[in-house]
Formats: sequence, structure tokens, C-alpha cells
Amino acid sequence: MYRSRLMSVVFVLVCFAVGGTVLHHFQGPLIRSASAQATDEADPSLGLRPAKADVRRAAVAAIQAQLQAFARGDYQAAMKYQSAGLKQNFPSPDAFRQMMEGAYPEFAHYKRVKFGVVKSDVSAQRVLVPVDLTGQDGTTVRAAYLMVREGKAYRVQGVVGGGHRPLPIAPGDAASA
Repeated sequence: MYRSRLMSVVFVLVCFAVGGTVLHHFQGPLIRSASAQATDEADPSLGLRPAKADVRRAAVAAIQAQLQAFARGDYQAAMKYQSAGLKQNFPSPDAFRQMMEGAYPEFAHYKRVKFGVVKSDVSAQRVLVPVDLTGQDGTTVRAAYLMVREGKAYRVQGVVGGGHRPLPIAPGDAASA
């Protein structure tokens, strides 16, 4: 148990430490043909390789189910798709809802999602799922879900990217504020 939790923490830390590399890696087209995905080589910088079809299906299904729960406003159901570690950050579904609507409104109120090339570690315990997600307001964000297998299901360990960046201040605006 301790080793599994430690490996999850290490995985998330590595992903955050190389977040720029991860997001830069996905700057190209996220949706690629099956033949292009099949020719992808393992990513040695992260120890990830293209995920097997069953792993991709399971990870994507968990993300879709959580997004559908958001669309229904059912944050209690949405929390079921979080990893055990992530659940500890939110004392209630309402706290989770407030965070999602404030920091990730495109996720909380999504209109459509496109999935990119899904990658996993060798054991398929950890999966990286890039997405282009469009909110109801038409804003599209790029992010990568970090998924972890808990039992027979994949759960959301975290998301890299996808949050709103502060708008730049135009010259002169700071002085008038």
C-alpha cells in the first residue's frame, strides 16, 4: 500500500515537474489517425508508451463518465471517478464543485471533448490522457489527465493544464487600477 501510494505521488510529481514538456509534447495535433498512433514510439522522457486499446477505452470511459456527471451537476457522482488520494483534497461534493467551477469551468460545463494519444506506463497502472476540451462558452483548453488504476478501474489522479491563465495587463492599466 505504502509503495503504491509512493509511486503515485512520484508519478504526479514527475508529471508536474515536466509539465511543460508534457504539454509541449501535445502541442501538435491531439487527434491522430490509428496508423499514426500505432507508429508512435515509447516516450523515454516519461517512461510512457502508447496505451493498449483496452487501457485507452477504460481510461477514456472514466473521464467521459466524470464529465457527464459534471454536465448533470452531480458532483457526488463525479467524485467517484477521483483517485483515493485526490478525494482527500475535497471534504464534500460542494467543495469539489466550487473548485471545478472556479478553476476549471470548461470541465465543469463542457460542450465537447477530443481525446489525444493515450499513453501508459509499462504496467498500465498510470495513464496520461491528453484532451482538447471546449466549454459551453466556446473556450477550448488543452490539458492532460493523469489517471491511476485502483482495483479494476481508472480514477483521476490530477489534471495538468486546462485552468484559466490570468489575462495580461495592458500597458497603462496597472496605473489606473
